[in-house]
Formats: sequence, C-alpha cells, structure tokens
Amino acid sequence: MSGGPGSSKRSATAPDECRRRAPVSLRLVRIDDRLIHGQVVASWLRAIGAQRIVIVDDATARDEFLREVLTLAAPEGVPVEVHDVASGAARCSELARTPEPVIVLARSPRTMLALRQAGVPIEVVDLGGMGAGPGRRRLHKTISVSPEEIRELRELEQLGTRVEIQIVADDRPISFRSLDSGN
Repeated sequence: MSGGPGSSKRSATAPDECRRRAPVSLRLVRIDDRLIHGQVVASWLRAIGAQRIVIVDDATARDEFLREVLTLAAPEGVPVEVHDVASGAARCSELARTPEPVIVLARSPRTMLALRQAGVPIEVVDLGGMGAGPGRRRLHKTISVSPEEIRELRELEQLGTRVEIQIVADDRPISFRSLDSGN
C-alpha cells in the first residue's frame, strides 16, 4: 500500500505503522471524545493521507448544530460524514471495501464495540483523548476510562481488534494490554 500525499515528509516509523494498521481503507479508527480537533487534523490527516472523516456517534448524529461545527472543523476539501451507530456500521463496512483512505472517529469504546459486532473490519482501534471524571481512572496521559469502558476495550481485543494508544502519528503505539492491569 503506498503512502498518501506528502508521505515522503513523514518519519520512518509513522508510515509503516499506519500501513500496518490498515489493510483496508479505514486508515485510522479512533476513540476520541473531542472527535475532530488539532491532533486529528494536523497530525493524522496528513500522515495517512485520509480523504474523508466519518464520525459515528448517536448523539452527534441527532445534533444539527454540532454536525455543522464538526464539518467546519475539517480542512477544506475533506468531507465529514456523521452517522448514528446503525448507519455508521453500514457506511464503514461500505468504505472498508473501497480504496479511499478514511478516518473513523467515535466518542466511546461502546460505539467501536458496536461497529465491530456489526461486522465492520477494524484491525486496530486507537485511543485518543478520553477525559477524566468521577468513576474514571487514568490509563495514560489524556486517557481516562471507566470500568465499563475497560470491559468494552477488552471485548474488542477478544474479537481480534488490537487496541492501542498513539496520540499523534509520529508516536510509537502503546498496546492497551500493556497498560491494562486486569482489574
């Protein structure tokens, strides 16, 4: 699989890592409660040459204002699609069979688990920002998880999807399993 535009400017590890992650066009499948923000736009879009962002989140799909804000947050020329879980599973499965490089974003492990259970071919899920709060413990830097989210991430791994933390494209991925204490 060849790198996207500007691939000659990427670090030695990032393109290999990105290609290893995605035998299909779902180049980055990421859980990030912020959805589209600077790291996604500045780091990931360029590093993997994504041409489309697909957001799967029931609440966001129902919120017209938020959908508009997210569309405006993406660089010009990069279409943003916002789907609920049911239509998102169908759309991601469809896009996985095309050559178009795509970023899939969701706010929670529950959504990613639903996509995987619906048959979306997800090899790797990347954990991005998951905020702190009551009943959550810090897993790594800006990633905090609830006991339910830990269970969902473990279930994703049981289904054959690797769960990793790679905040920006140039970072070396860290396996969820190496940080999960098993409690």
